[in-house]
Amino acid sequence: MRREIPLNNVKHDYICVLKEFIDDLKDKLSDELVMVYLTGSYARGDATDSSDLDVFCICRNMNQYILETVGICANSTSIPYNVLEINTQSMSVKEYKNKFFENWSEVAVTELNSVLLYGKEIIKPNNFKETIENTYKKSLADVIMSIRHYICVNEAIEKLTHDKIKMWILKPLMFALRQERFCTTGIYPLTNHELLESYCDENRKLVEYYLDKNIFDRDIAENHKKVLNNIHECLVKLIEK
Repeated sequence: MRREIPLNNVKHDYICVLKEFIDDLKDKLSDELVMVYLTGSYARGDATDSSDLDVFCICRNMNQYILETVGICANSTSIPYNVLEINTQSMSVKEYKNKFFENWSEVAVTELNSVLLYGKEIIKPNNFKETIENTYKKSLADVIMSIRHYICVNEAIEKLTHDKIKMWILKPLMFALRQERFCTTGIYPLTNHELLESYCDENRKLVEYYLDKNIFDRDIAENHKKVLNNIHECLVKLIEK
């Protein structure tokens, strides 16, 4: 897990807000607070002015008082919650280590895509690369099944909007592709622009579709069936390699 928050090109003083939040948590929760980490776009360095601060709070125990206190702290910073939202998730240490909560404490997220704000890491994974590979291939499988649905039902071209495909296909795909790059090259591209530059094959087009609506709209208008099939073929190759 990284220790430094990357630079984000936003108007908000997010560093100050995070410091206020952490200081308030430490003051109110004391020894109950074990670890706090930042994830999402602010942790990658590609946040926009509309992005939330995605923060996980890990405590020794979990109860109503702790949950309400986390909420109070998130709502008490110098920048109002409705302007810069601190989107919190809270777990106990036991839950954090429990396999039933593993979708909320994925190694791929905590180790590659997060910044430690307070405390120290609770879990150091074994077989790290293998764990990451399994995670990204599961994500690829989900995206593959979504693409196959669109191909099978012969989704009408007017329904294949960039916003729709970005939400359900391309956005989850970007995170999986960053993990794939880590397993393949040993380097984790934090931003989608870094991810774009890491590819020089047909997979580059997948990132271009996410980043550039004009390229996506042009290719969809030209041959939408070909676009869906090409995405499908790229992902099947990645999951099989």
